[in-house]
Amino acid sequence: MKRSLDRKTRIALEPRKQPRQQRSSKVVDRILDAALILTREQGTKTPTTLAIAQRAGLSVGSIYQYFPNKEAILLDLARRWLSSFPEVIARRIKVAPPTSREEFRREVRKLFIDTSKLYLENATLMPVIEAISGNADLRPIQNEYDDQIIALYAAWLQHVNPALEGKIASRLGVVMMEVGHACRLVGLKKDRRTFDLIEDDVETMWLALLSPYLNLG
Repeated sequence: MKRSLDRKTRIALEPRKQPRQQRSSKVVDRILDAALILTREQGTKTPTTLAIAQRAGLSVGSIYQYFPNKEAILLDLARRWLSSFPEVIARRIKVAPPTSREEFRREVRKLFIDTSKLYLENATLMPVIEAISGNADLRPIQNEYDDQIIALYAAWLQHVNPALEGKIASRLGVVMMEVGHACRLVGLKKDRRTFDLIEDDVETMWLALLSPYLNLG
C-alpha cells in the first residue's frame, strides 16, 4: 500500500506556492533550469540556494517565494525528470505496431535511445532519485510515476499483441521498468562505455523476455 507523505515532510519539501500564472511558471522554470545546470557542472556537490539564484538571475528572496530550501528544488527537479518518461514510452504506442521481431527490435532500440538520453543528461540527479526510493516518506512520489510507466509499458505490449492478457502485460511492465532502471543506475556509476554495454545487455534481456509473449514472426 502506498504511504502518503507525512505533514512535516510535505511542509519541508513541497514548493511554497504553485505557479498559477505564466510569469510565475517561467520563474519556476528558470529556478529549475539553473539548478539542473549547476548539478551537471558540480557533479555530486549540491548547489547552494545562493548559487541557484545567481545562475537564474534572481534574488534569494525570489527563490524562497517558491521553494523553502534547496532540497525542495532538487526534489522538484526529480519530479520533472520522472515525469518525462511516460511521454517517451507513449510515443511507441502512437506508431503502427510492429509485425515482426526485427521491427519490434527497432522499436525497442528507439525507446532505449530516448530513455538513455534522459539518464545520461540527468546523471547528477540520480542520488536524489535513489534518496527518494530509499525514504519511506518520499517513496510515494516515485510510486506515482512508476505506476504510470508500468501501465504504459503494458499498454505498449498490448498494442503490439492485442491478445496479451492485461495481468501478464503489467507483470512484464514491472520487470521492464525495474531491471532497466537498476541496470542504468549501475551503468551511470561507471564510465560511458560500460553504460553503453549495460544498455545493450538490458536490451538483449528485454527482447528475450518479451518475444515469447508478442506473437511476432
